[in-house]
Amino acid sequence: MSAHIDKNGKCINDALIAIANGNTKCNLVGSRGGAGGYISGIIKLSHRITAFATIGGQGIYGITSTFSTYDCDKMVKGGYGGRGYASNFFDSYSNYGSGSGGGQTAVKFLSNDLWHRVIVAGAGGGSDNIYSYGNTDDGSGGSGGDFTAQGFWVDGVLNSEKIANSTFGFTFGAGESAQQNGSKNPNGVQEARGASDKVGAGSGWFGGFSSHNGDGGSGGGSSWALSANAVIPQGNIDAKGSFFEENESHPYSFSLDDGYIFSDVKTYPGIWKGNGRLVITILDSIIYPSCVSINRSHFSYFLLFILFFETHS
Repeated sequence: MSAHIDKNGKCINDALIAIANGNTKCNLVGSRGGAGGYISGIIKLSHRITAFATIGGQGIYGITSTFSTYDCDKMVKGGYGGRGYASNFFDSYSNYGSGSGGGQTAVKFLSNDLWHRVIVAGAGGGSDNIYSYGNTDDGSGGSGGDFTAQGFWVDGVLNSEKIANSTFGFTFGAGESAQQNGSKNPNGVQEARGASDKVGAGSGWFGGFSSHNGDGGSGGGSSWALSANAVIPQGNIDAKGSFFEENESHPYSFSLDDGYIFSDVKTYPGIWKGNGRLVITILDSIIYPSCVSINRSHFSYFLLFILFFETHS
């Protein structure tokens, strides 16, 4: 795994990793997994609410069998939180393994479902087997994070056509799992190459795509926050699951007028390795009377919390 690497082979600045309290290092090698993203924001809450959190799990590089299989119960499972599964690959004990995608880290208000998420950190995509021929990068995963996530590498070339952003991706809230015969999503890669060594994509606001290529990686998931300039998908938003076999669809649950707006939003791709992390800091709290009734000696109080949310996936 490496810190975010752009299409020109340049790593993200170490100063940005430090600002985001990240833990990745630049690692210019082939067949590397994509690192997870960072997003933060400040929100003012004027009343009690119920909040839920998903803490994303790290994708797994390895094998569950020495035989190639697309039985989901026998594939390499991705990290918790909407990750993509990988197919097994085994040639020898010096050349084996494939990588699954990481899971998103997200906060939801009022209800524990995808359509109530208010801030999301996208996860990185999986890579193919670590064995590379010479200096060839035969399949790296893209970084998770940023409002537009990174695609995947095939034979050392970054594919930026199949990417997750604020309104598009493999599906809402899940990264794509490896398929034997190409993507079930009409917008995905339809022509699969190779019998095995296919990898899972990272989850996020929208999940990334898999290359379905034995010499390719998979894309990262996008980050998102409900801010004043957020791009909110319109109408029903389909959530098909990582194998594109689920069928649930609802409109996004909040508008810009509901009082759950994040300010000072910052996002960086590819700065986190490991399971996700969520940090909530109370920056300030104010309690003051909002209604006074002298005759009954009754006081009502208004509570204002100013919270800083910091998420890594």
